[in-house]
Amino acid sequence: MRRFFIDPRNIHESQATLTGTDAHHLHRVLRLGPGQEVELFDGLGMVYQARIDTIEPGLVKLTLTAASDTPPKGLAIHLGQAMLKGKKMDLVVQKCTELGVRSLLPFTSQHTKTPAPAAAKIDRWQRIILESCKQCNQPWPPTCRPPQTFSELLAAASEFDLCLICWEQPNAPPLSAMADKVILPGSILVLIGPEGGFSGEEVEAAQKAGFLPIGLGPRILRGETAAIAIIALLQYIFNDLD
Repeated sequence: MRRFFIDPRNIHESQATLTGTDAHHLHRVLRLGPGQEVELFDGLGMVYQARIDTIEPGLVKLTLTAASDTPPKGLAIHLGQAMLKGKKMDLVVQKCTELGVRSLLPFTSQHTKTPAPAAAKIDRWQRIILESCKQCNQPWPPTCRPPQTFSELLAAASEFDLCLICWEQPNAPPLSAMADKVILPGSILVLIGPEGGFSGEEVEAAQKAGFLPIGLGPRILRGETAAIAIIALLQYIFNDLD
């Protein structure tokens, strides 16, 4: 069944409306028509079964026939990702949405060679998030916070139960060793550095702010690969894949 995001403000009791690009895609691209069934999700955990009633230019009216509420998972993983070049950030946004991260926190650091994104790029990430949710039946799109500096991100450490910083140095404690010493957290913030990695000064500052440095073994991973790997590993370690 085709799936669409719907703004909760466009739901009124048993009636709903799709507008803009979603309405165009439903009618002109998918060639759906009155009487056919679709699925809607509102980004707040509600998923609706809906029947198409009428179609007008840029406007689709639907009747809601069923609804289900999906609460968010118990483990909330938040990804702090240093800005990456080109479309690598698009890949991180897409795959981390599929994996169910709760929020994305882009930031700049000493070795970041990519400037803070313009508003248009953040809007693009929001579109990628919603498209990924449609494809993967993910009812809770991650929020994408405004870009921050590394220092600003460290100052937010108190918002999370566990804070980790991925460090590519050979002597960094392995993730597996850390997991044996940590009580099951409700929320995790994990930081992934840019192509040039974190500086020693940044890792030291992160530790002073309460972050635990962790390593992912002897392999040197690209930033986008490290983000996907660490999220999947944290979900496995803390039994969040059931």
